[in-house]
Amino acid sequence: MFFGDPAAAFANIARAIGPDGRLAMLVWQGPAANEWIRELTGALAAGRDLPAPPAGSPGPFAQADPEAARAVLAAAGFTRITIDGLRRPMWFGADAEDALAFVLGLMGWMLDGLDDAGRSRALRNLRATVNAHEGGHGVCYDSATWMITATR
Repeated sequence: MFFGDPAAAFANIARAIGPDGRLAMLVWQGPAANEWIRELTGALAAGRDLPAPPAGSPGPFAQADPEAARAVLAAAGFTRITIDGLRRPMWFGADAEDALAFVLGLMGWMLDGLDDAGRSRALRNLRATVNAHEGGHGVCYDSATWMITATR
């Protein structure tokens, strides 16, 4: 997900795996399919219009396009490429306070540049979405990934 040059990186991985070796990776589907990223970034944006990263740029959603991922792997010499969608709840903490601490540790940088009013709004929004997702098993959001497997 974080390779600056995915074609070169996967070609290198293919060489390291060797003939008949297998690759298996779990990568995020796009933000539209992932409630957790939509809800959390929406809350922390506090009304700001934050641009999405350019398609194909390094980051958590770099492999979100299954056909682009398939093309990169095929060009690197992989065959029998399968891409299966998975949906599971993503656990953020045992309760709202636990989840707030985790999210702020992970995404607190999004508060940078906000004035006091914006920061307060973002934190209220974050608390509201975390509280809304708290249940008997902790704080969970829907998530969607691709399980990609291939053979060298």
